[in-house]
Amino acid sequence: MAFSDDSFEHLGDLLAGRQWQELRTAVSRMDPADLADFIEGIDSDDRDVVFSMLDIETASDVLVELQPSAIDDVVEDLPSEHIADLAEQMEPDEAVEFLTDLDDEQSEEVLAAMEPDKRDEVNDLLRYEEDSAGRIMTPEILSYPSSTSVQEARVALATVELSDPVLNIYVIDPATNALVGTVLLTDLFAAPPPTALGDIADREYIFATPDEDQQEIARKFRKYDLWVMPIVDDAHRLVGRITVDDVIDVVHEEADEDLAHMIGAPDIEEEEESLVRIARLRLPWLLITMCGGLLNSVIIKHMLQTTEVVAIAIFVPAILAMGGNTGMQSSAVCIRGIALGEKRYGRLGGTMWREIRVGLCLGVVCGLAAGVLVCSVLTLTAADTGGIAPGRLSMVVGGAMFSAMVFASCYGAVVPVLLHRLDIDPAVASGPFITTSNDLSASLIYFLTCLVLLKGAA
Repeated sequence: MAFSDDSFEHLGDLLAGRQWQELRTAVSRMDPADLADFIEGIDSDDRDVVFSMLDIETASDVLVELQPSAIDDVVEDLPSEHIADLAEQMEPDEAVEFLTDLDDEQSEEVLAAMEPDKRDEVNDLLRYEEDSAGRIMTPEILSYPSSTSVQEARVALATVELSDPVLNIYVIDPATNALVGTVLLTDLFAAPPPTALGDIADREYIFATPDEDQQEIARKFRKYDLWVMPIVDDAHRLVGRITVDDVIDVVHEEADEDLAHMIGAPDIEEEEESLVRIARLRLPWLLITMCGGLLNSVIIKHMLQTTEVVAIAIFVPAILAMGGNTGMQSSAVCIRGIALGEKRYGRLGGTMWREIRVGLCLGVVCGLAAGVLVCSVLTLTAADTGGIAPGRLSMVVGGAMFSAMVFASCYGAVVPVLLHRLDIDPAVASGPFITTSNDLSASLIYFLTCLVLLKGAA
């Protein structure tokens, strides 16, 4: 059962009061995921105290759940041999992720201290690229030759110990060791005992290779509603499996990365990271935004000098806001389409065209509404418009808003696709880059509209 905020507060009180026995009893009843949350919320010294209360199996499970910054605190003073014992309790893919969170020197020391068979399993996964399927697969698999009978498989299963629940077993060709198919456990126990596994195996299965990108693995899980997926090598030999809990972690990490790009911060920072590093990561995007803003100010200043109508400056924020929001919406939809793999199925072009048409419709509605509102307000309040008729000025605002929204919609739909084709993460297109570009284009559009429609009117 998940712990509530009150439960965490109670644990904090026990820790502050140094009630060690009560605290030890309380943490022994907690789920490792809740323990990790609690440890991340306390200071470094207290983290060491709580972690020392855990048995080796629970401590290993907690390390799997901790954020990298908390891992550094917990294992900083532990000998490499003890850390190796903890890593050996993990599944191979979890041990790989844990070791990559350590610094290189410590990771090598821990790896060297591990048992040879465990070390070999981890090294086998470490040779794959960081964001590949091979990094998140587990080599713990249940596979039997196709000639194995159902009864023989049942007997063999009774002696197997795996760290993860098993939903199916894999059937291989005894001659080539190639994967033949899968058998659900429900089908295994429903089939007659003498039946060969090859006769009941499902040969229409979804698989992946160790070199496939983790995002592609996540797309397959989503599309085919999978709980587990076999991983095969170039010769179609079974090398591991990926379970849905691993994919959930991938989706979470990718969402964090995309969010970071959208706000112009290349990484989601941990609280413990240095202020200098955080500032260094954010600064380039802010400098781009600053330069764009200054250039935008120059455009507006030139516009006022050229038209000599101060009243038009009042409506600049509205034009910029509507153009920026429209562009952000279009880019978000197209980025989502890219993330879901729509490009592969020829649907991305349709998504782009739809967003452009939506921008056109929104531009018409908002442009007309803005024109009517501006004309009504200027007429009713008898505002000083510099000698420009309210109707003409409302045409400028409405026309500029329409044009800015249509342009921003096209820009927001096209730029992510272009970046994707250039092998640049399209998520950056929805950050300060596209916002600044939309502001500049909206100002230019407003300026040109003023020049055309107000020519000779002042």
